[in-house]
Amino acid sequence: MLKARKRITKRQIKEDKFVTTYFKTVDFINKNSRNVTIGFISILAIIVLFLFMARSKQTAELQASEQLAKANTEISQNNLTQAIDILLNMVDNYSGTKSAENGAFLLAYTYFQKGEYEKAQSNFEKYLDDYGDNKILTSSAYSGLAASLEQQGKFLDAAEWYEKGANKFSEHFNAPQQLLDAGRCYGLANRKDKAKVCYETLIEKYPKSNLKNDAELYLAKMSG
Repeated sequence: MLKARKRITKRQIKEDKFVTTYFKTVDFINKNSRNVTIGFISILAIIVLFLFMARSKQTAELQASEQLAKANTEISQNNLTQAIDILLNMVDNYSGTKSAENGAFLLAYTYFQKGEYEKAQSNFEKYLDDYGDNKILTSSAYSGLAASLEQQGKFLDAAEWYEKGANKFSEHFNAPQQLLDAGRCYGLANRKDKAKVCYETLIEKYPKSNLKNDAELYLAKMSG
């Protein structure tokens, strides 16, 4: 008499698959031990490199922030030359860090404070070329560049940069001031038509700005 075949449970099937997979894996490693070892070492090397880079970036950011703090201290004491030296070194040696971005803007600003307007202009331009993530600093860099040009008597160029800043960051709190400054510089460049547009834009787009009255006064003078 034939005996009924014993039914294999799902658990036994899973265990059997696990055992089969285990032995297949062991067999693969034995046959390809050299390649497996090389692959493991490669992955390990990538992980170590990643951790090293992350650590290096963290160290660089810390050192850059220390230099930025030193520069701010010198500026607060009106030691502008010393601050510029620190910032030049920091921007060169810690490129790519957040503090270097702040330092690049501060360098341009310090040149402006020192009255070296051509250097301020070139450094504001460099900041705008290399950075731009920080909207507040970028908007201020447009104004700084325009102000540097204005101090050099380049009123038309200054007006255009003020206007560019206002258009690019129309929602920024600085936009009404940039439009007012653009109008003033267009007026100094004998471009009253452009100045009028800037004043009218300020009045229309920013009716709650405390600069609205100034724009209306300038328009009245132009009409008078």
